[in-house]
Amino acid sequence: MSSTPIPAPAVEPQASISPVGRIFGLFFSPKPTFEDIVKKPSWIAPLINLFLAGILLNFSLVNRVNWVEASKEQIAKSKWASTRFDSLDEATKEKAYRQAATQAKIGRYVRAVVGWPLTLLFSALLYFGAYRLIGGARVTYGLSFSLLAFASLPMALREILGSIVTFLKDPNAIEPENYLASNPAALLGSDAPAWQMVPLAFLDLFGIWSLLLVAIAFSAADPKKLPLRKSIGIAIGVNVAMMLFLTMIAWILS
Repeated sequence: MSSTPIPAPAVEPQASISPVGRIFGLFFSPKPTFEDIVKKPSWIAPLINLFLAGILLNFSLVNRVNWVEASKEQIAKSKWASTRFDSLDEATKEKAYRQAATQAKIGRYVRAVVGWPLTLLFSALLYFGAYRLIGGARVTYGLSFSLLAFASLPMALREILGSIVTFLKDPNAIEPENYLASNPAALLGSDAPAWQMVPLAFLDLFGIWSLLLVAIAFSAADPKKLPLRKSIGIAIGVNVAMMLFLTMIAWILS
């Protein structure tokens, strides 16, 4: 009597994590979360969060910072600008300071709207090139954009906390570029040259957190080509290159 083999039950594909689940998973279990993002890339949910956090922060800064005093400090840090202002009479100086304050506010409104989209477009291109050329990773630009959008969410948390601190602080004590004091640049005096502050600003706690998430994300995208240690090395290399470039620009303009 022959027995008919019983077919093995079909394995149902695991359901993809929801956008909200991915955001929470990013903070508590990043590796499986990024593995899910690699299977089905998306970027709308994290971009919305980053966009709203950026608007909240920049509008808070516009309405709370004493921009006239902040502009005076920025001008004093630049030898080129301060030399020009020294030749002006007091009335002309005050008018110029008010104009600089107005321009700074407008700049903040612009950053609120286009800051994160432009940052992600550029950063995704930078990491995409680095991981493809150095690591040989088999990733696309679209996937890189999705990974960067999720990996940047700790910076959204930084901006939300910064908005709260901004409302609690004395307007004269708010540093527009270091509103949360989450990096060693906050230890320098307000009169410190910008080129000295740039390297220390890159040691930001939330920035380091985001950097580690970038490394985990690209390692999850191509684990054979990018073991985690190698991925961390590439991510650090990209950030060091950016830090040196921005420090040089700040030194030239100081």
